Amino acid sequence: MYGFSKRERGAVSVFLVIILVPCMLVASIFVDVGRVYLSKSMAESAADMALNSLMTHYDADLNDWYGMVASCQNIDEFYDASIKCYKNALKSQNLSKDEMNTLVGEFSAMIGADSKASDYLRVTDDGDDSTTIKAVDGANLANATMLKSQIVDFMKYRAPIAITQTAIDKIKNKSIPGIDDVLKSDENKPLVEKKQDYCEADEKLMRDSYNTYKYLFDNYSYGNPQPSNSLLTGTRDAMQTAREQYRELNKLMITNLYNTSGLVVFNRAQVPLNQYNYTKSSTKCYKAKYDGKTYYVNCHSRKDDDTYYIDGTELTKQFDDISKKIKAFDKAKNDFTNAVNNSISYSSGVTNDIQYWKHAADAYSVTVSGSDDYRTNLNKKADEMIKSYCALNAMMQCTPGNDLPDDYDTTYKSYKKQVENRQTKYLTAGVTNGSDSYLVLVNRLESISSNNIYNIEATSLTLSDRSTIFVNRIADISTNLIEKRNTLQHYSDVLNIAINGDSSKDIESLETLKHDAADYAQKLNDWSNQADGTDSDLAEGDRDEIAGIKASEAAGNITEQSIIDLENRLRNIKSQIDSMIAAIDDFKYGNQKVKDISTYDQFKNAGSTVITESEINKRTTNSELSSYADSTFSSLFSPQGTGTEGLASINSNDDHNLLLDVANSKTVAIPGVYQFWQEQFGSASEDEIKKYDDEKGKATGSQEKTKENAKNRKNPHEDAENIAREIDTINKTFGNTTFFNSFVSLLKNLTGGNFENIRDNLYLSTYIMEMLSYSTIDNEGRYDILKDQGFDVSTLTKENMDDKYNSVNDKWNSDEYKDYFNKSLTNKRLCKENNAAYGCELEYILYGHENNNENINAAYGQIYEIRYVLNLISAFEHFWNKGSETGKAINAVGEAIMYATQGVIPKMAVKAVLIALLTVFETSNDLNRLEAGFSVELYKTKAAMWQISLDYGTNAQSGNTSISDILSIVETKFGNFANSCDNGLRYSDYLCIFIVCGMQSDIGESMTLRCADVIQANMRKITKDSGYKLENSKTYFELDSKLKVDPLLITLPLYSDYTDLYDSSSTDWCTYNIKTIRGY
Repeated sequence: MYGFSKRERGAVSVFLVIILVPCMLVASIFVDVGRVYLSKSMAESAADMALNSLMTHYDADLNDWYGMVASCQNIDEFYDASIKCYKNALKSQNLSKDEMNTLVGEFSAMIGADSKASDYLRVTDDGDDSTTIKAVDGANLANATMLKSQIVDFMKYRAPIAITQTAIDKIKNKSIPGIDDVLKSDENKPLVEKKQDYCEADEKLMRDSYNTYKYLFDNYSYGNPQPSNSLLTGTRDAMQTAREQYRELNKLMITNLYNTSGLVVFNRAQVPLNQYNYTKSSTKCYKAKYDGKTYYVNCHSRKDDDTYYIDGTELTKQFDDISKKIKAFDKAKNDFTNAVNNSISYSSGVTNDIQYWKHAADAYSVTVSGSDDYRTNLNKKADEMIKSYCALNAMMQCTPGNDLPDDYDTTYKSYKKQVENRQTKYLTAGVTNGSDSYLVLVNRLESISSNNIYNIEATSLTLSDRSTIFVNRIADISTNLIEKRNTLQHYSDVLNIAINGDSSKDIESLETLKHDAADYAQKLNDWSNQADGTDSDLAEGDRDEIAGIKASEAAGNITEQSIIDLENRLRNIKSQIDSMIAAIDDFKYGNQKVKDISTYDQFKNAGSTVITESEINKRTTNSELSSYADSTFSSLFSPQGTGTEGLASINSNDDHNLLLDVANSKTVAIPGVYQFWQEQFGSASEDEIKKYDDEKGKATGSQEKTKENAKNRKNPHEDAENIAREIDTINKTFGNTTFFNSFVSLLKNLTGGNFENIRDNLYLSTYIMEMLSYSTIDNEGRYDILKDQGFDVSTLTKENMDDKYNSVNDKWNSDEYKDYFNKSLTNKRLCKENNAAYGCELEYILYGHENNNENINAAYGQIYEIRYVLNLISAFEHFWNKGSETGKAINAVGEAIMYATQGVIPKMAVKAVLIALLTVFETSNDLNRLEAGFSVELYKTKAAMWQISLDYGTNAQSGNTSISDILSIVETKFGNFANSCDNGLRYSDYLCIFIVCGMQSDIGESMTLRCADVIQANMRKITKDSGYKLENSKTYFELDSKLKVDPLLITLPLYSDYTDLYDSSSTDWCTYNIKTIRGY
């Protein structure tokens, strides 16, 4: 037992050793981990100290001028020094002698002069680049949020005081007269707009109605000839007659004209016996001249005593010659007769005389001998026979000579008798003989040709009435149809314009008129609904007026349906007219429009598409030719038929009747709206309407010019710098189509005391107003100085304001602290020396244009729009009725024009025009007052508040009943203005409200950034540093460091054998990151 216990001696020690070493290891780990956590606290303190030391390099100028705290422009140059400060703060190290001297003696003795401090934490940064200091991204004054935060901090204690000096406080306390009316203006504005819309719709409806009526009345209803169904029936009758006349013309052309162009009057061959008269000649016995030629008879001899002899040889030759000539004549006569008679036979009453003449002429014109035709040959043979006869006679007058035949005298007499008989029978005019075929033929031809020579010429051929010439009939038909077509086309064109409109004639289409009527009804209904839903004095008066309008006659007559009825009637009429025009155009002869055929050549050419000469030549009898004329006419003429068959039909119902004459309304139904127009506009004066248009145009031009001048003003600070838009990259501009509603909504919020949601925006807006300049700052400042000095500012006018303002220039330009009128919240003077864009800064913040003039014009433009709306509501409230002198004048002019134009120009439309005219000039006058530094009534609650007004009972008098009279008065008064209000809003007040509105909208960020643009531009001017940027004005900095705490205990050799318990190479547990952000 003893032995066993001795073997267990020392077990406790061993046990303790086994237990103690791990415990010490665990304790060492806790110590080292504690060192890590302790170092983190020290590192955070070091980071705070480093960043705070860095932020001591702030921009003193920026703080002094604009109350903002941010880094200097070159803050990045101090980053390394701050990092060094941070790293030094992480280490425990010896104190310097100076530091030692500051400590208490005991501590100095305890430490000792030569002792060294031990760095038990042993904290090091992990590498050369493990610690960085930089500005937080976006944490600079070029960031809208940062800038706004700085401004709000600056304004926390200043804004409540500053706001009491602005329009915000006036509105909040309702100390401005008319504020309640403005708060209702978002209800009255649509009411006035609806009323104006109605007046415009009323005038447009009446004007368009009148223009259509007047055009129809002048060009249709009482046209010449007056359009009625008789115009259609008359045209159809004319076409019916023309068709029958063309039937006759077609037949006459075939029988008389088509193939007879070469015919001449036929004359038989006629040669007198003394055709050739021979006289003795000294050369060749006898000579004779005929037809310009000389003929000779040869004598046998000539003696000195002028005795001429004829011998047998010559006489025998002459006998032979005359015998041949007689035979030749007989043959030629027979050939001529046979040629004609073999070609065509003649039967009186059966054979067509002219075609017989034509065929006979063709027959005897055939070439028979050389180049001579039958007729020419006959004439020539007759002449030769007579010539031979005359020569024989001349010979027989000579003294008989030698070798004469025994019976020469008997032979001579025989031949002489033969020739004389033939000449008497065949060569003498007028000889007739029913048994001689030649004489029968030539007598017939002479008779037919002489009787019909004028019947083969279109210019002389008469028709069956024996009075109308062929070509004249063709021309008359053409002229008649053209005239009727032109008349119909004129009326069709008139109706087309009346239906579809013509802008060049100021005629609107009936579709537009229907829209006008519907729009009129809709606008009246819209106005009525708006009035019913609005609780105001203005609405109450409108409701009464609307009731009267709805009960009037005009409202019930010019309706969309009544225009539809008129349109249907006009379209029906036009359809009838167009059908008749189409019928005239389809009225054709040989594919040519009858109306276009005005000459015989045109008529013949048209007929030649069917008619041919060869076909006519096949026909010689009257029946054959008549049949051919009928068949060709059926092919040539369209439409075919008799009477009115095939011609245009005519609808005689009232809804198609051409008559639009109210005087005949008992006979033919006239559309109701057209009757109303004639009753309403019948005596309207065109001169008065034109006068109204001219005067309205002149007034409109004047008010547009005045309006543009009011909005586009000369910049009083033209030497101010244009601000470059560098910081604002969003570029959203203040003002939109609903900004008036935003304006009123803001006023409601302010008067309702709802500041919670807009507090910061109010602070920012107040800061901008108090720290920066605007266009009228000089005039408003000097106005305030005069008022502060006790001057009666109500006496200020356009004429004396410059002198009065100049009298306080020294005080306004003073740098003295006590002269606060021209100072900012930091007590810095607002002037062109300190403000780059002096006089244009607020406008730039609102609108963002890089041109000062554009910004100022935009500001005046939007103030104009607000003032115009408020003035317009006031004008309708005070001037629409006759409750004021101005109202009386406006109503007098409206009534005068309405009566003069018979309602073409409605009274309400005139009143609306005049009220708009007054409003434009009054609003422009308001802007003149604002520019002068005066305040203007927010809402003119009384007619007397209007500076541009009419004195109906005095100056203007009731005799001024034209727009020109009103315009003259208005333009005269517009030249002057006075300071009649000391408790309204000034130019700067409007900008203040605009800025608050803008800051509450989606453009607030853009406006804040433009505020930064302005401050940046001014700081460049103040510091004379053109490279100054708010982007370099940092407000938050970040220190980022990676630190390592070297292990102290667990790295002792004692624990080297326990490395299996932990990873001695791992540093994750003793390495950590420090990230600290600090800002101003």
